[in-house]
Amino acid sequence: MDRLLVVDDELDYLEELVEALGFRGVSAISVGRGAEAIATLRREPSIGIILTDMRMPDMDGITLIKAVQDAFPGRKIDFLMMTGHAAPRDMAQACVGGAVRCFAKPLAFEDLCAALAELDGGRDDGV
Repeated sequence: MDRLLVVDDELDYLEELVEALGFRGVSAISVGRGAEAIATLRREPSIGIILTDMRMPDMDGITLIKAVQDAFPGRKIDFLMMTGHAAPRDMAQACVGGAVRCFAKPLAFEDLCAALAELDGGRDDGV
């Protein structure tokens, strides 16, 4: 499976999520800001999936998706979004903005793991 980058400004939540994913065998790293995500992608070519919060102070999740697509036009990266404001409009906006799936917070962990498995199964490069 491609490495997962988790982006959220709630640092305690990040630590718990990355630890739980590690217990499932998912290699994940985390950052607390959109700008850090871009820098991390430059250093970590193994990242192929980004799980980002929708609302963050420096850069919202949809803006992050666009920034990543602009900065890495030839790189295959899938996006998952999470939001504590799970209004139907926000959820739809995330998918229109480029997210494969959008999850309400608190995350249904099994649903997230299933989505990650689906993305991994959909890779044509054997990852």
